[in-house]
This record gives sequence, structure tokens and C-alpha cells, in this order.
Amino acid sequence: MKIKILMIALIFFACSGISMLFSDQADAGDDIVRMDTSAFDRLRRPAAVFDHDLHNETAQIDDCAVCHHVWENGEIVPDESSEDTPCSDCHGLTEGPNNPMPLANAFHVQCRSCHIKTGKGPLLCAECHQKY
Repeated sequence: MKIKILMIALIFFACSGISMLFSDQADAGDDIVRMDTSAFDRLRRPAAVFDHDLHNETAQIDDCAVCHHVWENGEIVPDESSEDTPCSDCHGLTEGPNNPMPLANAFHVQCRSCHIKTGKGPLLCAECHQKY
């Protein structure tokens, strides 16, 4: 059942073209922190609202590798973090033989799967991609 839900979510987000990258920059002088979307040519929705430090504090995440994983030979490498590497270095914009997980999908799968697993956090598009 969990695999079905994850696959449905993956297909939905693969079709939506929604994009996100981590950023600690606020929008136009307000206190809203949004993901850096500079790797993308165009956006269908506003960049996701995401305060990295507040999220990790609330979710009690101390290990950077929980989100910033290292993937080699088809598996996550335990205890290794990619926190200083932009996600777009490994995840390109489009799917291909050398990029089975496009960037937008990588974010959605990473974030939503954790939210589903823990039963906490936003799941709907507008809950992250807020217009201000």
C-alpha cells in the first residue's frame, strides 16, 4: 500500500513540473524563506516556502544525511552527507539514462515520503508552494 501511495505521488509530481532547491534567502524583504529555484528554466508554482533551520528544529533532525544523502551503486551510503553539494549536481532537470530521478521529483519524493512516513508535514501542493 505504501509503495502504491509513493508511486501515485511520484507520478503526480513528475507530471506537475514543480521545482525546488534549498535556499536561505528571503523573498523581497519579508520573512518568508523560499527554496532556490535558479536551476530551473521556468516555474509552474511559486518556489516552496521552507525555513531549513526551523524545519530541522521542529522535526528534530540533527543528522544532515537524513535529507542530504549520498547515493552510490543504487544505494544510499550510510553516514555520508551531500550537504555542501547542490542537489542539481546529481539530479538533472530531465529524466535520462544517467539521471533516473529528475531534480523536481527528487525533492518531492524526499520531502513527501518523509511527511507520509511520519504522518507530519504538508502533502498538498499549495501547502508548500504558497503565493505571497
